[in-house]
Amino acid sequence: MIADRSRLGRLATHAVLAGVSLLVLLPLIYQVGISFKDPAQIFASPVLPFTLPPSLENYVAVLAQMDIPRYLLNSVVFSFGVTLGQLALAIPAAYAFAVFNFRGKSLLLGIVLVSLMVPFVVTYIPNYLLLARWRMINTLHGMILPMLGMSLGFGIFLLRQHFLSFPREVLEAARIDGANSWDVLWRVILPASLSPVVAVGLYVLINAWNQFIWPLLVGGGNPNAYTLTVAVQSFYTSPEGGDYWGAIMAASVLTSLPTVLIFLLMRKRILTTFVEGAVKG
Repeated sequence: MIADRSRLGRLATHAVLAGVSLLVLLPLIYQVGISFKDPAQIFASPVLPFTLPPSLENYVAVLAQMDIPRYLLNSVVFSFGVTLGQLALAIPAAYAFAVFNFRGKSLLLGIVLVSLMVPFVVTYIPNYLLLARWRMINTLHGMILPMLGMSLGFGIFLLRQHFLSFPREVLEAARIDGANSWDVLWRVILPASLSPVVAVGLYVLINAWNQFIWPLLVGGGNPNAYTLTVAVQSFYTSPEGGDYWGAIMAASVLTSLPTVLIFLLMRKRILTTFVEGAVKG
């Protein structure tokens, strides 16, 4: 009797999880399905996400009408620039908070945590005005620099939690051998903390890749500075894409594909690092 109840409980749990997963994936399923539909069949069978045989006509149209290589390069430069810049700032800061004792440490850490509660969107206007004064509007570096502070507190806090768990005996041994603070960080702690560093980097990378409003605001006046997300919106409002839903879905799939593949390949490392960082320290 108890075994039957346990089995029924597991089945109910799996059913609920399957239903929620389907609800979350349904828009993505329709996006991919419509991208492979023949244009004449999109409204002929709107309920069915897929029709046979699949057609590549939408992808051919997108590749012919959009400069995908340029937009892809811009997205790579933008997202990797933000990622590398945030890691360059977060790693030393997390190391300082985890290893050193100095006056005002608790206050500064509190400020870092409070920064997580400030939405990046509220900084759009002051950042834009500052970039305009520096003549950095419609440039990739103008898009990158203000975003170095977005979610920086999260990276500092998570890496600090991992650095706190590093054995102090190893750090003392390195200092006795003549290593300075930078040597301890780059030659001792970082090689043993690649997993959390990579996880934070992937989180920032995916977040930056999916940005739309900020790249549109800063780089929307220069087609040569379009990222993929901005290019898809521009294609949607253009005469070529305004009523061409299959091509719009194909462009959206091409934009989403890189980050989806990255997450699928690295999901275990990301989830494990975030869970460990939540319980350490």
